[in-house]
Amino acid sequence: MKVICDTNVWYKIASGKFVPPPKIELVATEFSVYEFVSTEVAIHDVQLLQKAIKSIFDVGSGMISVDPFYYFLRNSLDRFDFDESVLSKNMKRTFNDLLRMDFSKNPVIPRDISIQVIRESREQRENRVQYAESMNSILPEKRKRINLKIGKEEYLKGDQSELVKDLVYKWTTNYLKTNNDAVEFDQLNWGSIELFLRATENFYKKLDTTKEMKFKPNDVTDWLNLLYVEPGMKYLTFDNRWKNLILEDPKTKDYLFHQ
Repeated sequence: MKVICDTNVWYKIASGKFVPPPKIELVATEFSVYEFVSTEVAIHDVQLLQKAIKSIFDVGSGMISVDPFYYFLRNSLDRFDFDESVLSKNMKRTFNDLLRMDFSKNPVIPRDISIQVIRESREQRENRVQYAESMNSILPEKRKRINLKIGKEEYLKGDQSELVKDLVYKWTTNYLKTNNDAVEFDQLNWGSIELFLRATENFYKKLDTTKEMKFKPNDVTDWLNLLYVEPGMKYLTFDNRWKNLILEDPKTKDYLFHQ
């Protein structure tokens, strides 16, 4: 059984807080593992980082080495056939370099890697903060419109699945524009992202109707990582926000891996 993992799974294994049961295949993803080399936490506890990376190689059964949108496209059309992106190749090279280093006497990450991590971390943080701010800026007006024109109960009962597909198609279209490429809506394998579509609909409904709830910068990684989870797979996360979101819906709860 394949189990797609979020970033914290590997840290939990590294710190001894999670022992994977036998006969499951823990799968890392490019999008979540990128956090290893794009968060400043990496340079403050390099020994834990090294153990977390090692757990991917020792305990994991491999890594999906493309970004989540390319993975969705690869499950939709034969012409998207790359198995490994340039980013994944570079990350694996960096990981192998880190695994060869001895931090027992001097637990300090090399300066060149440290500078790279700090730069990547700040860029990624800025992008996520901007997206979160954009999402949160429209919440007051959306909530007001729901309360005055629709009503919370009717809004929650409504089917927004096609709206979510339209959103994903818009993202995918923008993603492909950078390479002067395009696909038609009906060419996409929507069944392959069943969990993502349903979880996204539920997340938006909760966000739009819960007064104190805000979109957090870290939600971006947890959210888009679900694009890798296909029917027949499981998802493992220790983030209560997303774990509960999946568990609360009878249509998605069986996707969640738990012991």
